Amino acid sequence: MPVRLSVSLIPEKPVSSSLLTPDRVHGLFFFLLDEKTAEELHKPAKIKPFCLWFPQFFGEEKELDRINLHISFLKESLFPAFLSSLILERNDGLFIENVMLRKLRKPHIREDLILSYEDLYKKSVPENTIVLDFLTPTSFKRGEHDYPLPDPAPLFKGLIRKWVRFSGVRIEKDLREVIQERIAVAGAWIKTKKVELSKLGKITGFTGRVVYYVDSKDEEVLKWLSTLARFAEFAGAGRKTTMGFGLVRFQKPELAHEPD
Repeated sequence: MPVRLSVSLIPEKPVSSSLLTPDRVHGLFFFLLDEKTAEELHKPAKIKPFCLWFPQFFGEEKELDRINLHISFLKESLFPAFLSSLILERNDGLFIENVMLRKLRKPHIREDLILSYEDLYKKSVPENTIVLDFLTPTSFKRGEHDYPLPDPAPLFKGLIRKWVRFSGVRIEKDLREVIQERIAVAGAWIKTKKVELSKLGKITGFTGRVVYYVDSKDEEVLKWLSTLARFAEFAGAGRKTTMGFGLVRFQKPELAHEPD
């Protein structure tokens, strides 16, 4: 069961959003975990069972009196473990620079962002048009370089890998040919941004709205692609989704136009 929630940290005095670098907030997140869960998530793995986003870092620099972390768990057992730690553990010693942070023990959870994998599939509607908003910089890897374009092939292949790894629900259709040959970008209102990470170099990613058109009449194929697009709200897109990149919002097809 994938779950996405938000947790707020309150600094004792306002802090600059520029201080919330991906590696720093990544460390704050691990400080909120109990020791057992932290050890599990620290284990080397090509596909991590969680995502972490903090859009405030990627916007205009401003003073913040609240730090909002958006967290997604793709593995069901992690959700209750995190809630237990958030509510019961004191987690004293949370700091950004020299500013102490207080955690709010009650997370914000939207009902539509706590679903079983089975319900994700059942509630998806076959559509030829898929609309996604990429809310934080999104980048794929091509060789040794960043690939900051909304190419459907790496997007959907990455989502399939995460679905297969964590869902337990079999994708009954072979989607390889349609992903490679029959999905086109029908519209893109995007911009690219180079993000400097304090210890991890630089990553170039894109943000904005992208409209994909699927050239298929197979309703089962369309249903699975719609399911994967909805799953992107939990799984993220592209690289470094545990470091704030690749936050995605699924939109209804009637929004297949230039955003306001």
